[in-house]
Amino acid sequence: FNHTFEGGSSGINAEYGAATRANLKRIFGDNRITTEYLGTVVEEMSLQGYRNHTLSLNAGAPMTSAEKELEEVSRNEAMMRSQMEGNSSTLPGLSLPVTQELQSSLEKFKKGFINYVQVKLDTDKEELKLWDCSNITAEEFPSKIPDDEPRYHLFNFNHTFEGEQMWSVVFIYSCPGYNVPVKQRMMYSSTKASFLEGLVQMGIVIAAKREVSEGEEVKENDVFDMVHPAKHVSRQNFVKPKAPSKGGRRLIR
Repeated sequence: FNHTFEGGSSGINAEYGAATRANLKRIFGDNRITTEYLGTVVEEMSLQGYRNHTLSLNAGAPMTSAEKELEEVSRNEAMMRSQMEGNSSTLPGLSLPVTQELQSSLEKFKKGFINYVQVKLDTDKEELKLWDCSNITAEEFPSKIPDDEPRYHLFNFNHTFEGEQMWSVVFIYSCPGYNVPVKQRMMYSSTKASFLEGLVQMGIVIAAKREVSEGEEVKENDVFDMVHPAKHVSRQNFVKPKAPSKGGRRLIR
């Protein structure tokens, strides 16, 4: 059902037009009308104008840049899930395959031969592989955080707590801000939980885990606070002291 309305029409003409349109639709039969199209200029009453109207209905509402990025992340995540379901895994419970080199390094890390492992997620091959493994000190750990790509890090932190020498495994997921491509951020984020689960099933106990954006966030004091967070002592509400007692009744002789 196609009808026109000129922008310069008076209010009375507009009211007459609306009443006539409603009456005509009722006579013709509202249930027979599948599409109603309003035009204000001659060009909109052509076949091309109707096609443009149909396209605008199917286009959906306009989105902001943030909404477009979120839609892209959701679309890529759905695609990655379908791809991951068919992949085999070397670590138990892990969605992506792991290279043999990384598997061997994780076994060395578990047995204490090395205290640091850095893992890279290859988005092209869709696999986790070893990027770095060595024995480092807590002072060297911040320099291991790259400033251009995400990474997973495992660091066995050697420290003293309450007079006792301790080793505590810390898991760090580093991602240097939103300059990283959306697909890469999404893959690291969605694989993190299954990777941690695979480490636990290997027998690697994680004492603390944290997501950081730069090496300055994993200095020795920061890592210590991750493993041994400060205990907050709750303050007691002020209680008004009782008034001094007058004592019991005394007998006066």
